[in-house]
Amino acid sequence: MTRLLEGLLAALLFAMFAMVITLVVLRYGFATTIIGGNEATIIAFIYTTAIGASIALSRDEHIAIAYFVEKLSPSAQLILLKLRLSFLVIINVFIAAYALIWIQKTGGFMMPMLGAPQWVAQISVPLGCGLSAFYCLCRLVVKSTPASSYGTGA
Repeated sequence: MTRLLEGLLAALLFAMFAMVITLVVLRYGFATTIIGGNEATIIAFIYTTAIGASIALSRDEHIAIAYFVEKLSPSAQLILLKLRLSFLVIINVFIAAYALIWIQKTGGFMMPMLGAPQWVAQISVPLGCGLSAFYCLCRLVVKSTPASSYGTGA
């Protein structure tokens, strides 16, 4: 699943790059644009952020100051890792749940230039949080070892 998501991220990044180059050339070279191009690029960026954050979380490639944790025993490190992952699951599930309520209230409004409903962009929040919770649960069940707790990219 992670490889599929990484492929999707690569495609989105390439599409964003191509769209930005195209929009710049059209704007400054031909005094025209693609209607909705800026919104589409922003939506692609939102999805790369949501999906990319969950993948980074799965690999423990987030920002952390682990000086004090690394001074603890391996068993204490493992306890803190499980506690941290458990809190991340809870936080991400709550954010995803509240995001779904938010989308029900505001997702039907149309984006001005693209003409798509706002839920197209908003669904990235519960998607990213759901993926993050899933990856944290996987790490809790499969890879909870002290060596993978901080800074190893596990």
